[in-house]
Amino acid sequence: MTSGLRKSINIVLLSGLAMASYAFADTVSTDSSLDAPVVRSCPTSFFDVSLMANARQCQQFDDSLPASLVYFTKHAPKEVIAFYQNAYPQFVRKPAVNQRTMLAATDDSVRIVVSPDNVGTQVDVLIISKP
Repeated sequence: MTSGLRKSINIVLLSGLAMASYAFADTVSTDSSLDAPVVRSCPTSFFDVSLMANARQCQQFDDSLPASLVYFTKHAPKEVIAFYQNAYPQFVRKPAVNQRTMLAATDDSVRIVVSPDNVGTQVDVLIISKP
């Protein structure tokens, strides 16, 4: 291989690496103008859906429908599922996917996703329409 060809290949490779670095830099940058969820004290209910008594670290993502709220509880996932099935017998339990269990209202107005989270459970409450 001649030195001129080797130099041309190196320039092309370096240009490609510079372009790839620029592209990756764009994908990992953040936009501070995006609204971050606000962590606040937990309410007793969210759009008429009860939260567990020891709910903490609540993050509400919207005030208007569809809206969602995520919280953490020290209860095991089985206990959380039992709580919601007892409180809302109309919620149908779906098969677990990746250790996440979804309970959904028969009219699909409410979905609750229960996920194990270290020493407790994360609960996602999604309100699609007024229950």
